[in-house]
Amino acid sequence: MPPSSPSLRLLFSRRRPTAPHHHLRRRHSLSTSGPAAAAAIPPPSHNRAAHLAAAVHGAVAAKNFAHAIRLTKSLVQVSSSFPGRSSAATAAGAGAAFAALSSTSTSPAPALGVLVVALSQMELLDEALYVFRRLWTLPALPACNAVLDGLVKARRSGCAWELFDEMLRRGMVPSVVTYNTLINACRYQGAVAKAQEMWDQMVARQIDPNVVTYTTMICVLCEEGCIGDAERLFGAMKEAGMQPNQYTYNVLMSGHCLRDDVNSAFVLYQELLNSGLIPNAVVFTTLIDGFCKAMRFSEAKDMFLDMPSLMDGAFRSGNAQEALSLYQEMTRLGLCPDEFTCSIVVRGLCDGGQMQVAARFLEGVREDGANLNAAAYHALIDEYCRNGNLEEALATCTRMTEVGIEPNVVSYSSLIDGHSKLGKMQIAMAIYTEMVAKGIEPNVVTYTALIHGHAKNGGIDAAFRFHKEMIENGISPNAITVSVLVDCLCRENRVQDAVRFVMEHSGIKYSDIHSFFSNFTTEEDPLIPNSVIYMTLIYGLYLDGQHYEAGKLFSYMRRSGMIPDSFTYTLLIRGQCMLGYVMNAMMLYADMMKVGVKPMRYKIVCPEIWSWAPLNDPQTVALNFVVQVLNEKSIFLPCDIISNNAD
Repeated sequence: MPPSSPSLRLLFSRRRPTAPHHHLRRRHSLSTSGPAAAAAIPPPSHNRAAHLAAAVHGAVAAKNFAHAIRLTKSLVQVSSSFPGRSSAATAAGAGAAFAALSSTSTSPAPALGVLVVALSQMELLDEALYVFRRLWTLPALPACNAVLDGLVKARRSGCAWELFDEMLRRGMVPSVVTYNTLINACRYQGAVAKAQEMWDQMVARQIDPNVVTYTTMICVLCEEGCIGDAERLFGAMKEAGMQPNQYTYNVLMSGHCLRDDVNSAFVLYQELLNSGLIPNAVVFTTLIDGFCKAMRFSEAKDMFLDMPSLMDGAFRSGNAQEALSLYQEMTRLGLCPDEFTCSIVVRGLCDGGQMQVAARFLEGVREDGANLNAAAYHALIDEYCRNGNLEEALATCTRMTEVGIEPNVVSYSSLIDGHSKLGKMQIAMAIYTEMVAKGIEPNVVTYTALIHGHAKNGGIDAAFRFHKEMIENGISPNAITVSVLVDCLCRENRVQDAVRFVMEHSGIKYSDIHSFFSNFTTEEDPLIPNSVIYMTLIYGLYLDGQHYEAGKLFSYMRRSGMIPDSFTYTLLIRGQCMLGYVMNAMMLYADMMKVGVKPMRYKIVCPEIWSWAPLNDPQTVALNFVVQVLNEKSIFLPCDIISNNAD
């Protein structure tokens, strides 16, 4: 059997050190270690164990098995009569847990099946076997699979095969998970014929193989040098409509590299990329090792250069662990990460909310002498500002200056925005003044941050002064800038001014709100550029009591292909109800469901809103229906939803 490559060593879970094949010699270990140990020393807190046991039964009854397993593991720990977490302690705890679960229910079998799963996952395999054989009826299939999997991973394959035969005699109907475990046992034993027998048995039982089954079987074939059979099975897998994953590709690539066929491995690598998968560190290691063994160092270097961009892709897809594995593989192979790679890691960690890890990483690579650029520091400063940690943001900016990297417009804009959002406008203005004094020209982000800060904190005149300044400096406001100013005017009950501002921004002469609606164009050329401005104006019109106009603006918004948020829908429904247009409110709710906007829960609950009209009034009945539906969806309308004009 050829030596196992690094990729194959990482393929399936974690392998434990080879242990002697005890088979069934220790099957009764619980009978001595559990009850005897419990009798020899003072018992634990029985109340806590009893409460946990009852909770396990409850979780099993509710079919919340993941929670039941967690509770069972806690039960094993707290039931231990020995101090600490030694193997003797957990073994004793297993016996006490068995007793607690058996004594707290008239039907303990389902919970004891969960105990088998928990003990198997805790690597207490002899204890799991003891519980398994104490059960009069065969436990559920997940318990059978768990103990088989534990035995296989502990390299107790002989015991696993004996247990499988026993399970079949007791009436077990195997699943694809069962056969995946057994084929993996064949892989550990190097038994290709036995693996093929398991495959044939599975097919005969009309059990369809899954990705794990194919991957494990391909691995068996590759490790035994049957690369041709592995390729044919790989082709059959794709013909069956099964999408190979990273591990499938890596197994086959590793098999080719072991035969010094790095070209075939690289073809598979290209196929992996074309399928949309992101290569992991093991894939890169396999290919780089293959190229280096073939003395093709130029191609090995090209593989190195691909890693940063793929690392960025892994971070963006939410797979930070895979991205960090790529980085670690780069350093292990002796490649010194450049400033571009370091900034990718910092940004990825920050986007994942791991600011402290990003800060330690940045400090570590700086101490190691790596070249850093402003982008890495900017990512950290921006994330600190977003989270309101302004002291750390300023400290990071200071450290950046100390290493010779001067702050630029991005750094200053983040700091200004962070202080503005917390209402610290004096500090924000001081940072802005320092920025201008250094000759750094503000951009649209800088001005928008200042405008938003002043507008939010009651400085509407200052906000419009900065708006005027940015236009005079040749910087065009973007949609966010306009939205901020419109919102500011609406909150000041200056809805007419808000409408005028939007029209002037769009280059249209304004006389009154009716001319505003008459100037709306077709959906191919909407007057208002984005949904945020639409929703801000709708909110302003609503506050101003112009519910009809708010509804009309909503119609234009939907015709432009834009979708409001849940809060805007709720305001509109409320407004239509206040006008007495209950059917309109129902149609708005239906539209919200149709476009997939999820209802939000608001705190003000509607009381007897139909008390203004007779109970048998058709409109009141319809309104009652609207409220009932909205309440069922956790949308509660404000208490003054109906007025006297709802007739």
